[in-house]
Amino acid sequence: MSTIDVPNTVFLNDMTTDASGKIYVTDMLADAIYRLDDGGQELFVRDAALASPNGIFADGGRLIVASWGKGIKPDFSTAEPGGLLSVDLATRTVSHLPGAQKFANLDGVIVVGDSVYATAYMAGTLYRYKAGGKPEAVATFKPGSADIGTDGKSTIYVPQMNEGEVAALSLD
Repeated sequence: MSTIDVPNTVFLNDMTTDASGKIYVTDMLADAIYRLDDGGQELFVRDAALASPNGIFADGGRLIVASWGKGIKPDFSTAEPGGLLSVDLATRTVSHLPGAQKFANLDGVIVVGDSVYATAYMAGTLYRYKAGGKPEAVATFKPGSADIGTDGKSTIYVPQMNEGEVAALSLD
């Protein structure tokens, strides 16, 4: 096993790998994303607009980021909920996905087809977002819906952190 030293950060959360094999890791409490590869590591982007980046998913030439929100309190509630963002891999520009701002404390995020799916940990909600729309709740669980995964086709896996279970949802 090999390791890559990450700068002394406070709260590393989630990671994804792009098509070229570079790894991106979110630092929730520093509003930052690091990029790691065989050549080392670097601060890829630090921007208050990331609003406590948690989930991250490489989608072509961009990263889709699920933010927890601004003003995290000791119980992890926030002064302002998070939303969905995009970070351009070439320019490192952070932008909000239209219609998907400030709606939940988001944890995990994936892309399946033309939809972005994200979990709201505190509420236990799984949301689906399509460009030009607004996030819609597609499933509700107990609080603790965390990072999510997919088989890339028709199933989404949603870990239930507080229950010690994983829910499998069919997209058919």
